[in-house]
Amino acid sequence: MRYPNQGAQPAGRRAGEYTVADLFDRAFRVYGDRVAVTSEDSSRTYAEVGDRAARLAGALQRLGLGRGDRVAVLSETRPEYVETYAALARLGITALTLNTRFHPGELAYCVGVGKPSAIIASATQAPKVDPAAFATRICLDGTTAGYQPYESLLDGGPAEPAEVHADDIHNVLYTSGTTGRAKGAMISHGAAAVRGLRLAQWFGLGPDDGFIGWLPLFHCGGDESLYATMLTGGRYATLRQANVETMFRLIERDRLSWSLLLPGVITDFLDHPRRREYDLSTMRFAIGYANMMPQVVEALTREVEIDFYDAFGQTETSYLLAHGVSHPGERPSLRKTPAPLLDVRLVDTDGNEVPAGTPGECVVRGPSVMSGYLDDPAATADAFAGGWLHTGDVLVQDSAGLLTFVDRQKYLIKTGGENVYPAEVEQVLATHQAVQEAGVFGVPDPRWGETVKAVVVLRPGHDATAAELAAWCRERLAGYKRPRYIEFMTAEQLPRSTTGKLQRHELARLPVDPAHAV
Repeated sequence: MRYPNQGAQPAGRRAGEYTVADLFDRAFRVYGDRVAVTSEDSSRTYAEVGDRAARLAGALQRLGLGRGDRVAVLSETRPEYVETYAALARLGITALTLNTRFHPGELAYCVGVGKPSAIIASATQAPKVDPAAFATRICLDGTTAGYQPYESLLDGGPAEPAEVHADDIHNVLYTSGTTGRAKGAMISHGAAAVRGLRLAQWFGLGPDDGFIGWLPLFHCGGDESLYATMLTGGRYATLRQANVETMFRLIERDRLSWSLLLPGVITDFLDHPRRREYDLSTMRFAIGYANMMPQVVEALTREVEIDFYDAFGQTETSYLLAHGVSHPGERPSLRKTPAPLLDVRLVDTDGNEVPAGTPGECVVRGPSVMSGYLDDPAATADAFAGGWLHTGDVLVQDSAGLLTFVDRQKYLIKTGGENVYPAEVEQVLATHQAVQEAGVFGVPDPRWGETVKAVVVLRPGHDATAAELAAWCRERLAGYKRPRYIEFMTAEQLPRSTTGKLQRHELARLPVDPAHAV
């Protein structure tokens, strides 16, 4: 089934357009003999990836697929995923990038809404979906009954590029669905290209750089980093799992220089007992969330001798909305510079811009912003109220224009008529030398309506009691903000999204145990 794109398309190419298809095509021509994509057991040049992608596009075309169709992709990060992105872009087909961590019921919902004509899946992921939902089924490993083997499709000739425009939808990236069903953010060809260009410029990427691609390609952190790598002729190393020692081996072998190190991975990277056995000297920088664990970031930059970019962004806008940088051994300041090619405002509930020093919701507009939510006009209209994309994030801006993240609006705790932002409490807890990570959320309270609870992960070799941490918060926060309950957990027990963010809605489901009261 073919779908309309963002309105009627005029004949011929419009001036000033640039698409992901153009981005890939240029990379395959300009950097032909350079290594483009690697894995634990393979290496492919730009020319090889381009040829394989063109042949895959030819096969899809012969199967009756073309511009305006949707194809679901359900796979771990691997070289074939890169080829699939390039092939679909060449034909103007939208990739519905399904999250491998979704439950089969969640996947069925995404497929039911998206109505893809075909699916390209790995053998480990294919059993999670109903094959009857797809007219065409392709398996990357070629071992699943009812699926055509991916490699056999590459035997035919290449496809000629389709007429693709910047406002055609390149891919759909699904949000985590923490407040309900996952929504599909539609990213246009033009928006995806701008996202890659912004990363390449901001981080000064060049042909000697290489990305550690453990982050899924169905996530903006994975796919935007891919486009930036393709633009600059670097190397994109694909990892099917976030295995830290595999990262070490590929950094040493492929001379990789940057990645996202998010909660759940950053501590494994830093504390791995064999880290010093590998040559990691090519690493230049990492990207992540410094506000969640500033002491860990400080130790990482000092011991690995790299810079760390403190991230703020989201699927709907790009993961590079604003970033701050910490140099080796520096404590993160948490203040962030807005990225180029985005207008950013902080507004109150009536949409009025707030003055410096006053928290407000971050709203943005610009060429990298999503086109809307897939087949969800009500959610799209709500997100773009007033002509700006509402991020749902509360920030504060100083007189120099630097931004500091406060929290998500939806996580606001209302206790006795006072507002508490969990991130503020988490940051205070994180300054205690024994705390590796903290998650804060609201729980029911018979007197105040809601009160503050914290779960805490202690650093290896450190100890602290709940009473000690409560006293630490009491000295640094208003009384109504300090946790009334503190529960200790291991890092492995914390529920996380694909990007390592704590899922507070899952923590809030934990029973309130009086034994944790402080």
